[in-house]
Amino acid sequence: MPEPRKVEIPCPACGQTHQVEEERLPDSGELPCPECGGTIAFAAPASAPAAAPAAAPAPAPRRPAHVDDWEDEDTQSDEVACPACGHRFDPDRARAGRATVLVVEDKEVFLGLATDALGRRYNAVPARSVAEARQVLATRPIDLVLLDLSLPDGDGVDVLRALPRQDIPVLLYTNGDEGSLMGEEWDRLRALGVHDVVQKGLNIDDVLLAKAANLLGASAPAGH
Repeated sequence: MPEPRKVEIPCPACGQTHQVEEERLPDSGELPCPECGGTIAFAAPASAPAAAPAAAPAPAPRRPAHVDDWEDEDTQSDEVACPACGHRFDPDRARAGRATVLVVEDKEVFLGLATDALGRRYNAVPARSVAEARQVLATRPIDLVLLDLSLPDGDGVDVLRALPRQDIPVLLYTNGDEGSLMGEEWDRLRALGVHDVVQKGLNIDDVLLAKAANLLGASAPAGH
């Protein structure tokens, strides 16, 4: 599989140059600098002319994999079919075995980066405020929380205090240097339920997934 193409984007405010995967560049033409928080304006790279769409292959005959697949079609309106083998399945049932991560972040760019990365392996549920986070926590089981402390209607600490269980692991999602969260401040956050820190950035997928897997591996799934 070819490596994703990356472009270099310099920040005019702090002078740092960041490498960003081209497919992750937002359509708005602007993105936040993970170093200083300033706005970086960029020109979208020219895209190659679109190739003419290939003719769709003829659908393969359905080959049911299970006896249940012979049920009347009207009873399977919520199911989807595999185009290769014809097997039908319920996507909600397939997602049911995955851990659920609540992502609390009010900046759309960082919210999108986190939910896209976590969504590859888990059910990622976004919340843009303390109120939205509380509503999610009150209505569905959550296995892990990725939490920004600065929210439009309060502090991330308010979300920590709303956790229904003390054993729900929490990853702090921050713009600051991890070294700034040492001493008394880190002790305070640890006492409130924070387990680890992820620094916001444009290429956080590997670090975020590794830390999420580590915390989820040490905790029981919600509802079990």
